[in-house]
Amino acid sequence: MNGTPGHKLNPASSDDRSSQTEGLIVDEFKDLKSSLGIVYYKVGPDFASSEALPRPALIFARCHSIIDVAIPGAHPPVQLDALATMLIPAGTGIRLKSVTEISHLAVLCPSRALIRKTAKIYKIPAKSLFAVFGKTKIIKRTNWLNEIIHRFIFERIEAGNNSNEATAFLETEILKEIYYISETFKPSKNVFNLEAGSLYDNVPILKRALNYIETHLFSDVTMTELAKYSLASEATLLRVFSKEFSKSPFSYIADRRLDESLALIRNKKYSVSEISDIIGYKTVSGFISAFRKRFKSTPLAWRNSREK
Repeated sequence: MNGTPGHKLNPASSDDRSSQTEGLIVDEFKDLKSSLGIVYYKVGPDFASSEALPRPALIFARCHSIIDVAIPGAHPPVQLDALATMLIPAGTGIRLKSVTEISHLAVLCPSRALIRKTAKIYKIPAKSLFAVFGKTKIIKRTNWLNEIIHRFIFERIEAGNNSNEATAFLETEILKEIYYISETFKPSKNVFNLEAGSLYDNVPILKRALNYIETHLFSDVTMTELAKYSLASEATLLRVFSKEFSKSPFSYIADRRLDESLALIRNKKYSVSEISDIIGYKTVSGFISAFRKRFKSTPLAWRNSREK
């Protein structure tokens, strides 16, 4: 789901969930019939969705996305990013809201049969595994959990695989990992620290900067603001971006905006003028000029070439 040619996105399938969405949806994928059901959104900053899922749910913010999760009348909103995921019991009403300018979020919903299968394979008491997925809980994300969830999303959405050896392994491995994190978690060097007082103490300057950029991707960002949020001087920030990306922060932001424009162009819902406005260009001519310089084509020519 990176907005590049070759991306595979299946049409939304019918499911048993109740949902209401509002705001910009760039891409979506839904399948709650599989053993590990998935609802996947790539959305804009004004997106909000009210969901009531018939299965337990694992909510996962992908890439540099930040999303708010609210359970009306029960809990204060929880903000999820690259540090944590959230478990929601079956039948619980939730409201999801995009915080970053572009958010990728996945909701994974295991069937009862998959929970029993996982318990059997890994010799986990089935009652204990069901109990884990029967509570609302914040789960700290390990490196392994990140890897297998991203791989599952790739297999289901990008590769179009629904039931093969890879997805079968990933489904049970995700549930097993959630169980052990939930039941036996102890902080280690492989897990991000979520304590409020030290949330960013061990997070690199680059990650703080990228989080700020993604949250304000289509807004005017100044070096002063970016450096302040990143807890670094402007000179240090310039060195970090030059080392990692061989470009300045502003060149990085310009390229990210153009990357996101590809998905908006592809879905045909928006005119070039509307896309220019959405991604933060002050003039349509400025957007077309930047697009042509980056992709050697105008936006309309790029769209037409993908229809052949």
